[in-house]
Amino acid sequence: MKHRPEYHFLPEKNWMNDPNATIYFKGEHHLFYQYNPTDWHWGNLHYGHATSKDLLHWKHQPIALAPALDRGETHCYSGCSYINQDKIELLYTSVGAGKRCQHSGSQQWAATTEDGITWTQIKENPVIDMADSPEIQLTEWRDPFVFRWKEGIYALVAGVVNEEYGAVHLYKTEDFRKWTYVREFFRNTCRKEVMECPNLVVFGDKVLFVHSIWDVRVLRWFVGTLDEDMGFHVLNEGSVDYGDFFASQISFDENGRVLMWGWLREDPRRGLLTDGEWAGVQAIPRVVSVNEKNELVLSRLPEFEKLRTDQETVSVNDFSGERYFDTKSYTAELTGTVISDDVFSIKLLMDETGREYTEIVFNPREGTYYAPMESSSLLKEVDKRPLFGAFEKNEEHKVEFDILIDCSVVEIFVNKTSCMSLRVYPVLEGNRISVETKGKIQKGEISVYSIAL
Repeated sequence: MKHRPEYHFLPEKNWMNDPNATIYFKGEHHLFYQYNPTDWHWGNLHYGHATSKDLLHWKHQPIALAPALDRGETHCYSGCSYINQDKIELLYTSVGAGKRCQHSGSQQWAATTEDGITWTQIKENPVIDMADSPEIQLTEWRDPFVFRWKEGIYALVAGVVNEEYGAVHLYKTEDFRKWTYVREFFRNTCRKEVMECPNLVVFGDKVLFVHSIWDVRVLRWFVGTLDEDMGFHVLNEGSVDYGDFFASQISFDENGRVLMWGWLREDPRRGLLTDGEWAGVQAIPRVVSVNEKNELVLSRLPEFEKLRTDQETVSVNDFSGERYFDTKSYTAELTGTVISDDVFSIKLLMDETGREYTEIVFNPREGTYYAPMESSSLLKEVDKRPLFGAFEKNEEHKVEFDILIDCSVVEIFVNKTSCMSLRVYPVLEGNRISVETKGKIQKGEISVYSIAL
């Protein structure tokens, strides 16, 4: 069974993790990413680079950023990009060995480019140092993210305070070279959990703040307001994704859309070599916004519909039992609207004998869904722990879903405010799809599309 995805982005080989410094500039989308050019395991982190004009078809570019070994740098950790004097610049976490280790010696460095392809670390580095926040001791300090608020230029950097609690810290600059510490921006409620990859997006008088938590591999969102002292006041919060989507990045396109990028982790594979020396996938970019209820709204990239080929649509009105679709594919999309008082499920990547399949079970009354996972692979080595999620329920018990299937990737969007990403590793040739309920579906219509680049 093929596990390497076909329409999701990943390098030609080797390790990839966090998306970095995603940006739209002069007609092209730039995706940078954590990349190990010498192995399919984590380590030796460089900045890989790819460009696209349509967010669907990507051109691999030369490695953008390599560790400056002559200056004690051994890894280029995650960071962001911004426009400075009509050029892209990178702000990222520089890590070395010994006193420059990620725990207590990381620094924030800037890199510039003349041609948009190759980047050079500036001589003035570091542009932000731990000593810039003299009142506190910072560890696990990393992942800068630049944003603008009113007339100011700010950066968020995550870091553990005095070995006591995780937090995100706010810095300010006028020239991207000298940064000053402003304040603690956000404190994690759980002690010592390492916060990572903070993002902030301005939506009018409200802001969306997102961060990842390394220890428990979750990605959280918060909608709130900023006061005159840049204090953040939370109005609502939730989970960005209930599965393997992690380490988000934000970019803005030419139409003003906000795009969220994320790494689909290979952790469930537990280091097992299956169909090649590769690891890590980038999620299809998600269009995000904030609604009147102060909720995060997510949808998969609309341009993705250009990849649809064959379509099969079935009605499931007053339906009980199991219905198999004629479409058989490892790379497909399911879209549907189902109204039901009872639990129903969608099965994907199912072999002819029904021994292997990935199931997504929806409970419209409760507003919950989950992936049991125990039948998703016959491989004993892979992680098959169940994943659970929640979505906003309604009086009709209506569930709208959009599910992307790409070999070992399943991305699930539910009622526009909930997502769950799965990594699955079947070994049998399983390309069947079905819908099933042991109760009754009152009304529903489901479409299946074959997908190809």
